[in-house]
Amino acid sequence: MRYGMKKLRIGLISLLLFGLFSVKIGLEAKMERYKVTKKPFREVVGYLAKKYPEEATTAGIAVGLGFKEVLSDFLFLQSIQYFGGWGGKREEIFSKVYPVLKAMSKLSPHFIPGFSFGALVMEDLGYLDEAINFLNEGIANNPYAFELWLYRDFMIRLFRTHEYKKAIEGLKRAIGLKGHPPILERMLAFAYEKDGQIKLSILQWKKVKESTKDSRIRKICERNIHRLYNYLATDSRR
Repeated sequence: MRYGMKKLRIGLISLLLFGLFSVKIGLEAKMERYKVTKKPFREVVGYLAKKYPEEATTAGIAVGLGFKEVLSDFLFLQSIQYFGGWGGKREEIFSKVYPVLKAMSKLSPHFIPGFSFGALVMEDLGYLDEAINFLNEGIANNPYAFELWLYRDFMIRLFRTHEYKKAIEGLKRAIGLKGHPPILERMLAFAYEKDGQIKLSILQWKKVKESTKDSRIRKICERNIHRLYNYLATDSRR
């Protein structure tokens, strides 16, 4: 039974990663629209040379021949191979996958699913600081990839590392960007509450309520405002 569940889990992950790789191919077809961040090639090789000298040599040849994106695809698939094996201690898996993910991020700085997947791997292995730093790099190269902000500031900082003030600051910066998804504004209200700033949380919920025409969202706001007012009233009687 356990073996069957493991095969199912690996199968589902493989399907997900195949989808991510397909997205990568599609994104690369549009890559000329972006101003790709220039990185010295030695920086890419540096991530590979110590752990993977053969791959570092391959990197030099591939880029020298103008096959940078082919190499990026290879590294992405190799990171999937290392993580998807589910074998060995987490330190061993991390030591294999980290330099490959870092090299991939330098070669394809606008491949957003790669940053999401890489952060997921690092978080799953317990390397939360590394996951945050990887998402920082992704956000720096793709500031309008709001899913990276959400992953870093909501999923990790609020629920894993409990860095509430950093989460608040990150969400406020994301909300300041044009075209941000409205859900970030509700997440900010929740972050204020987690940080103990109940009055600011109430004000944020009121702001969301006033700015939306969605009756469902308005009810959510009203429910949370009422709940937080009750909390303040109860707290004042203690």
